[in-house]
Amino acid sequence: MKKLVLIVGIGLLLFSCNIKSKSVKEEPKPITYTDKTIMAVFAHSDDESPISPVLSKYAKLGVNIYLVIVTDGSKGVAPHANIPEGDSLANVRAQEVLCTTKTLGINAPILLNYPDGELSKKENLFSLDDKIDSLFTTYRPDVVLTYGPGGSYGHPDHRAVSNIVTEVFQKNSNHTLKQLLYAGVLQEDLDAAPKLKTNMASWFKDNMKTTDRKYLTYRISYDADDLIVGRAALGCCKSQYTSEVMDEMFNLIGQREHVLYFRPWNGSDGIKTDIFE
Repeated sequence: MKKLVLIVGIGLLLFSCNIKSKSVKEEPKPITYTDKTIMAVFAHSDDESPISPVLSKYAKLGVNIYLVIVTDGSKGVAPHANIPEGDSLANVRAQEVLCTTKTLGINAPILLNYPDGELSKKENLFSLDDKIDSLFTTYRPDVVLTYGPGGSYGHPDHRAVSNIVTEVFQKNSNHTLKQLLYAGVLQEDLDAAPKLKTNMASWFKDNMKTTDRKYLTYRISYDADDLIVGRAALGCCKSQYTSEVMDEMFNLIGQREHVLYFRPWNGSDGIKTDIFE
């Protein structure tokens, strides 16, 4: 009988210890940033500006960051710049995005030089699919950033890039890709923004495709210095915007209390505060 009591007692003790061990949560391991890679893929040289404070943040942490610009920007004529459509404008855009990457402290840009405004053509869609796949294989990013399905404000080139990046990411089998995040904007942030004075910034605000907060589960903070760096990076894009438009565009970003929102392409459980979670 004593042996039976002893055996039962030992069993209960082991069971209790097992429950306690399961209830103790392991502390998450600190993230090592210097071995991480981010690849941001956008259609035009300025499209990265809404997320530039986050790029600045992770560059300072030692993350290896690549900015891929798909089109040559040759048709994005802005009256104030007085640069005609074509090669001359494309050359200026290439220099501007190089300035942007230097300002953000990231790698030199990867320029794919597709004709501006023509990504929806069949031959370009198939070719871009292969090029994005090749970039993922070569650079092996941990995290990929791009537009959501709405393409920021609905630009066809933006929508095409979002679609193709997602297509290539989801068929991944040989790469190290861990996460694809879409940059997102909250309608309430746009509603809270001050009245804008320039027509272009007002147009962007009125036409921005927004995402409901419940889907934007990656909420990445940045500091005031990152916002300053991001504004300076946009300042490189002199052929596209006047300084007044640039200021107002960054006023919209600054309304978000130094937090930028991203939607994981396939959803996530809970709120994430680091891009590598």
